Amino acid sequence: MDNSLLGIFQYVDDLLAAAEKCKKSGYGITIISPVPLVHEIEHTFGESKNPVKYFTGLGAITGYLFGTLFAITTSILYVLPRSGRPIIAIPPILLISYETTILLGVLFTLMGFIVLALAPSFKAKEYDVGLAIDSFGLLVDGVRENKFGDIEKVMREYGANEVKRIEKK
Repeated sequence: MDNSLLGIFQYVDDLLAAAEKCKKSGYGITIISPVPLVHEIEHTFGESKNPVKYFTGLGAITGYLFGTLFAITTSILYVLPRSGRPIIAIPPILLISYETTILLGVLFTLMGFIVLALAPSFKAKEYDVGLAIDSFGLLVDGVRENKFGDIEKVMREYGANEVKRIEKK
């Protein structure tokens, strides 16, 4: 059975201070907010991992390879001799490869964003009516039975209006 504590805060600064203290103590935290707090959370905890960059890299590599093969194949299939110049010339291949790198990098980024945005979340989420209106929540996961008092004390010390014990089955 996994035990958690949900602290309800009125101010974001108090919430972030308590979250930082709990995170340094080694607990898993989840911040629940009625408004986006991306900048504040990144400022306190650093940037979160974003898997969209892998889609972008894959698209760029695919685009470069496609552009190179496309330009080489086209110049071999449709030979246009030009007064002793090479049939497979580097500058046109680089231009086509550059353009297809950017094109497929952008398309794969868009596709990755859409795929990850529509992916369902199977993580159980806690809900409190006050959190949807005017309060901020800090969910501390993985609290052992003998540490509930310590975490509750930390939350109250940092200004939690209410602390609820949540037992997940």
